[in-house]
Amino acid sequence: MLAKQDFNQMQAHILQVLPQLLRQNPEIATTIEGMLAHQFPRRDEFAQLLNEVKLLRIDTNQRFELLQGEVNQLREEMNKRFELLQAEMNRRFEEMDKRFELLQADMNRRFEESEKKTEKRFELLRADMNRRFEEMEKRLEILQADMNEEKRERLDMKRRLIKLESTVTRMDEKITRFDAWLKIVTGNVGDKRGQEAEQLFALGLMYGLKRSDIKPETIQLRCQFMDAEGIVYPKKGKFIEVDIMAENGKLSVFEVKTTAVDTDVVTFARKVQLIQHQTPDKQVSGIFISPEAREEVKQCCAEYDLTFVG
Repeated sequence: MLAKQDFNQMQAHILQVLPQLLRQNPEIATTIEGMLAHQFPRRDEFAQLLNEVKLLRIDTNQRFELLQGEVNQLREEMNKRFELLQAEMNRRFEEMDKRFELLQADMNRRFEESEKKTEKRFELLRADMNRRFEEMEKRLEILQADMNEEKRERLDMKRRLIKLESTVTRMDEKITRFDAWLKIVTGNVGDKRGQEAEQLFALGLMYGLKRSDIKPETIQLRCQFMDAEGIVYPKKGKFIEVDIMAENGKLSVFEVKTTAVDTDVVTFARKVQLIQHQTPDKQVSGIFISPEAREEVKQCCAEYDLTFVG
């Protein structure tokens, strides 16, 4: 087998000497032509082939012309049929438009008639509703007036009840204070001690002193003071017991006697003097309470600058 390089060299050599061989030996040309005939058609065969192609083209053109004519004829027929169909559709649409116009006119007429009838019914209904509303408003005005009158009567009754309750409350408080005052002046305090006794004395003093601002926490019962200098009694160092009402930096010493004589007032005045002596920073006053005291007792209280309550 030849190498590729040798083959290329041989091919180049053949191409170089072939034209000279063909001129010198015509048989070689014939041989080569025979070889080529197996691969390519000859000139006469090629000419025959071209002629057949030409005839085929002419036949094809004729057939295309016939087909084009048929297509044109078919197109014309279709155009005519479309024109007829379009005309028929236009006619039908025109008829339908006319029917719709007639139907629309009839509907408009009916709607107008119905609207007129409805408007009349609404007018009648509106008039009836207005009449009923007016009647209802009149009834409501009458009812409102009755309710206002009843409300005024209830308010007036409520005011009277509140006033009555207030009067009853004041009377109850007054009775309670008077009852406490009676227990104090009669010595009927019982076994009350501490806060309960102070509450009782506060209520009683409210009534007796005509003061409503006395509070139980201002009452100090059975307060003891030692008489170191013998101001009250000749014997020094003796303890005295008093009841005091302390408020706003002032001390009000009070003593209750069911029956009293002049010496009771003098002794009480000395107690007040002792308390004033032992509490110089406070203003001390005395209140002598005796519901059945004689006139001399009252005058004695005035002499010693004591407040008398009977």
